[in-house]
Amino acid sequence: MDNELTKNNEIERMRASVLGALQNMQIKTAIGPGATRVGSRAIGLGVRACQLYFTCLLAGVLAYAFITNPGDFTYDFSLVHGFVTAALCTVCIWLFQKCAREARTFAIVSAVACVALSVADMFLFGAFDVVAGRLSAPATVAALAAQYCLAAAVVVYLATSATARRALDQPLDRTLTAREGYSFDAPLKKRVRTWPFWRDLVIYFIVFSFAGHWAEMLFCYNIHLGVFMGDVDFSEVMLWHQWLFPYFAEGVAVVLIVVLLTPVKEWLLKKFGGRVLPAVLVSVVVTAAVCTTVDFTCGMICNQNYEVWDYRALPFNFMGQVCLQNSTVYTVAASLILWVFYPLMDRGLRRMPRSFADGLFFALLGVYAFSALLHFMYVGDAGLIVGDFVMKPE
Repeated sequence: MDNELTKNNEIERMRASVLGALQNMQIKTAIGPGATRVGSRAIGLGVRACQLYFTCLLAGVLAYAFITNPGDFTYDFSLVHGFVTAALCTVCIWLFQKCAREARTFAIVSAVACVALSVADMFLFGAFDVVAGRLSAPATVAALAAQYCLAAAVVVYLATSATARRALDQPLDRTLTAREGYSFDAPLKKRVRTWPFWRDLVIYFIVFSFAGHWAEMLFCYNIHLGVFMGDVDFSEVMLWHQWLFPYFAEGVAVVLIVVLLTPVKEWLLKKFGGRVLPAVLVSVVVTAAVCTTVDFTCGMICNQNYEVWDYRALPFNFMGQVCLQNSTVYTVAASLILWVFYPLMDRGLRRMPRSFADGLFFALLGVYAFSALLHFMYVGDAGLIVGDFVMKPE
């Protein structure tokens, strides 16, 4: 009798174990195309259809930026429409890919917001005539009607479908990213092996691509006020009018500061026993050498005819490519980034929930993609144009 009870108990434990394994298999997200859940293909297709809608909407916004001549583009409501739509769509695509339970609410709000922005831009701020001029009025009406109808279908499906609720039920990772392996205090060589490091590096690149442009505007305006030596050309469209033009060089400079100068900073702090002042003084000298070398190298490659900058009239210049004044400004800016702004931003991202930082990454990625395509490239009658045509007014 006891043997029979023991055997029955073992059978029940095995049965419970098998049922638990099957349930765990059903709640795991599949990575294969066309399936969000194992054994639940219909649920996957519904969610993938919503994800496809936002993917197509994002592609449409980026295509609009791609075919728009930056020389003719004005900073009006269309810019707000493009930036917000690109950011919302990129985050929605990521949330759907994660099967996050927040995806339903965020996607519904995003779909309504994108339609509202489109209606306001097209019919209140005059973008309809611009788009219809490039395509045709019937094609524009058809495209807008398709967008609005599909947006309504997405909202209704996500708001009422029980299968959507079951599919989008995965909690996002809300734990702080300040943990062993990629905390700010960990050595750089340890952090480079983690996803948060590369995610944050892209965030720094995007943020400082825009911030670098505004810093350049401030520097040039101080030249105009007589604080610094030199001349300012206020007719330069890219600098003064296209103030959301991302400066690629400034973004790359911050990436180089993080990757190249941060290890030097860490080594100096270790060398001086944690004393900040001597480490800062030596690091300023190293930073000055790096900034001047990079500036001179870029000048010899891209500014041989002095079309981008010309320092020959400034004192203490070398071949007109570098000068003491600008090298000093660059050194101070790089040192502030290395010792102040980068540590503050890095610690701030460490204190964010990991999912929030990931969402910020994808939102900024959408914004940068729209701005880069709008300002860097243009498909016109002459084909693809890439370069500095946006810098020069007609």
